[in-house]
Amino acid sequence: MSDNQGPPEWENQRLRILIPTTTLFGFATLFLGWRCVYGFTHGRKFLICDYLLVLSWSLSVVNVALRFMLVDIALGRHFMDPSIGGLPNILRYSHLLWVNQIVNIIAVAILKWSICAYLLVADFSKLYRAIVWFSILLILAFNFLAPVLTLFGCVPLEANWNRGVKGKCWAKGTLPLSYAQGIINILTDVMYVVAPLIYLSQVQLPKRTQWSLRFVFILSIAATVCSIFKTIELKTITKTKDPTWDGVNLAIWSGSELYVGILIASLPPLRKAFDDFFKRYFPKLGQTTRSNTGGYENYGKETSASHNIHLQTFGSKNPRANRPQGESVLDSDDESAKAILDDGPFKGDGIRKTTQVTIDEERSIDRPSATPVEQELWMDHTGRIRQGPPR
Repeated sequence: MSDNQGPPEWENQRLRILIPTTTLFGFATLFLGWRCVYGFTHGRKFLICDYLLVLSWSLSVVNVALRFMLVDIALGRHFMDPSIGGLPNILRYSHLLWVNQIVNIIAVAILKWSICAYLLVADFSKLYRAIVWFSILLILAFNFLAPVLTLFGCVPLEANWNRGVKGKCWAKGTLPLSYAQGIINILTDVMYVVAPLIYLSQVQLPKRTQWSLRFVFILSIAATVCSIFKTIELKTITKTKDPTWDGVNLAIWSGSELYVGILIASLPPLRKAFDDFFKRYFPKLGQTTRSNTGGYENYGKETSASHNIHLQTFGSKNPRANRPQGESVLDSDDESAKAILDDGPFKGDGIRKTTQVTIDEERSIDRPSATPVEQELWMDHTGRIRQGPPR
């Protein structure tokens, strides 16, 4: 008896590509949806950074769809694998890969602009705003215009993805430009992490709030790692003779950079949720003193020993007006993705005023042993404490 052996099976890295990238995309979608719902339920209006982030996510949906199509055609299999189907499918693969590169580049650039827009709203300092504006120009030049124009650098148009078509190309040797793009991504990622951490070490914030913010910004290192590995893989893809197989790592890191970036960019407006997490599981971080908070936690809130009366301060409608030194514009939910400082129990317009109340208890002459007389107190328009019913 002879064994009927079929043709040998070729290796396929389909699952190695789709599982991590699709999982990260799912988490990015989850956190972005959480950010939008959280802002909507708290009455916060959308800002430019929100619209840019949603636009970047929309392009990431296209990116995911194109990746599934690329994997279905050839990505993850050897170039000589007969299951690919020959030259027609190879040309189709090259075309979709070219389109996917453009979508990915634009999506990452818009993601970076969304982060920059959020940091500009944060209004940390003049120097930091200048650095953010400089990074916006770098992203525009190296992460958007140059890569896109390079991908459209050949005429006729088909010559950009079909090497069999003779055309004229002005962009030759694109590897240095790709390296420059990767380095810019890494540098901007590091800047977006380090600069806020330095700022947080200098402002007057409760420890719990500082650590919740540090936790959010430190998570951005994950996007930096993706950018580093993507940049390393660029050289491999330019020298390979098996692009559909050796291009797997580049496809994974490129997608991961985008999805992790969207996930991380969705976190800062959810600062309060992280603050509550630290408050519940690390309560000692919330124990602050006047030395590290500047007395902020008790600002505008004085209590009398005998009657426990609290007087609240009111927030200014303009987030930049009457802002204490070292305090961010993100204190206002109406003007930002989420307040950096702790939310007060009272919100509204009015005049900030710190009032200390001292109440002297008077005892009745006829009843020397009686308990203190209850007094109805109220504050008039001048800020004075008065006794009796309001007039």
